[in-house]
Amino acid sequence: MSHTHRYFEMLGAAYDVPAESDRFDVFLDAAMAYFFEDHTIGRLAEDVPRHFGEDSLLEAHAERIRLLIEEASRLESAGADRFHAVLDVSARTGQVTGNAPAAQLTGQSFPCRLNDLPLNVEALAEIRRTARMVHVQDRVILAKVETDQVRACLALIQRPKDAPDLVRVSLSHVDWSPELMARLREAFGLTQSETQVLEGYLGQLSQKEIAQQRARSLETIKGQSKSILRKTGCARMSDVVQLCASIAFLMRQLPDGGPATSGETWATPVRGMYELARPGGRRLAWYQAGSGQRPVLFIHGYMQGPFFTPGFLSQLTRSDLHFVAPSRPGFGHSSPSRGRGDYVRTVVEDALALVDELGLERVSLCVHHGGAPHGFRIARALGDRLAGMLVVGGTIPFDDVAHPAHMNPQTRFAAMATRHAPSVMRMALSVGLPVYRRRGTKAFLTTQYQRSPLDMETLEDPVLLRVQSEGLYHAVEQGTETWVRDGRSVMADWTDDLDGVSAPYTWLKAGEDTVVSTEHVEALLADRPNATLRILPGHALNLLHTAARDVCAALEEIV
Repeated sequence: MSHTHRYFEMLGAAYDVPAESDRFDVFLDAAMAYFFEDHTIGRLAEDVPRHFGEDSLLEAHAERIRLLIEEASRLESAGADRFHAVLDVSARTGQVTGNAPAAQLTGQSFPCRLNDLPLNVEALAEIRRTARMVHVQDRVILAKVETDQVRACLALIQRPKDAPDLVRVSLSHVDWSPELMARLREAFGLTQSETQVLEGYLGQLSQKEIAQQRARSLETIKGQSKSILRKTGCARMSDVVQLCASIAFLMRQLPDGGPATSGETWATPVRGMYELARPGGRRLAWYQAGSGQRPVLFIHGYMQGPFFTPGFLSQLTRSDLHFVAPSRPGFGHSSPSRGRGDYVRTVVEDALALVDELGLERVSLCVHHGGAPHGFRIARALGDRLAGMLVVGGTIPFDDVAHPAHMNPQTRFAAMATRHAPSVMRMALSVGLPVYRRRGTKAFLTTQYQRSPLDMETLEDPVLLRVQSEGLYHAVEQGTETWVRDGRSVMADWTDDLDGVSAPYTWLKAGEDTVVSTEHVEALLADRPNATLRILPGHALNLLHTAARDVCAALEEIV
């Protein structure tokens, strides 16, 4: 197939995505077919133009498609609001009318009697109580629609001011997702076991049913239930359920367009964040993590942000360490660089300015994954001020021929497109990012980890999933341009910076890393007397989070 034919196949697939988001996977396949002669080993097609700058035509297409996707999402959201399940109950007669979604949800023809609705007893009682009262505040409760398929719903119960005879009940299906349960666990300080018990109550199970489901004694479940009551400050478990329903309503953790839609709000956390003013009106956002006395400058990965599990933070504190973690230009809440050409220089200047602002005479560095090129550039600029450095699962200077075959398909495509055709990468991001905002970070990470069983396991741990999700939010807070700029700087040849660091450094390598092979790292460090390589079997791309003790032990040695 000719280059021109493949090019228009890719464009055609891209323009299909706004109308049908599931077509993104077809687009990605078309983009790989356009770009690679053999995508299984990453060999570029000889007829593909290499645009080391911008391909203005492709950039224009990417911008049009982005606008089309935004408009499609806006229209879909408006439609979701219009087609919400709503029941109107006469406070005088108890007769119920409802819209079409309500009929579909309840399986009921309207008008009907209140007692005919397939709602649980508690929900019906709350509706009757509201009907007896004239002045009553809006209530959000957890209801259960008991048709052939029992569904937990959030019910917003109101007395409309413009219709004094009515009680209005708005129903939305609630998805008690791992992300939402992790938020509730954090909010109340619950243990993992208590969170699972709470999930049973939210699923309308009795204590006995929860005990059977979890293969625990009834006394154990009763004890954990008392702990949940104490931590939430509630007197009854029904109050806990209503509290969780209200939190879910406020957090908007509700599907709004079908089963493929995520309720996530993609926002970079600001806890522990500080700002440093930079020339030209720019600002540098940076985080402090851990409460030890000894500082370590932390350079985050390409897609992994400066966010850590509670277990890792505890290890840092036990080691008397804390991280000073700047967000690179355009990541999180740091201002972008002025242009693509000065991105690398701005990264280094921001880091040195932060070191000076904090009055650090000697600096220890910890660099993570795709942050390795930036870490070595900063280390080289620090010169004699560098005390030592730890590299956690770092990338290495990229070789077009030797390295792609080891990578998973998505990473291979990102690496080669960023290096040789950044506009192709920009288009993939412009098309893909809105799709994954709808699908959720778990869907995105599942695609990234499909060849890594160990990393796939981390997605079932709510805490690890949250940390990884926050890293993704941090990477896309300001759009796709940051990925293009940072990706180009990572894929550039940074061998001179590697060679220019004479201070000792330790390199922790995950044994099951699916991006950088152990053999390539061994070859890179073989003749470097100041480098120590440690391979940690049983870990993969999430080495920083899954091997906290090893990371902090290595940091103690360096600091």
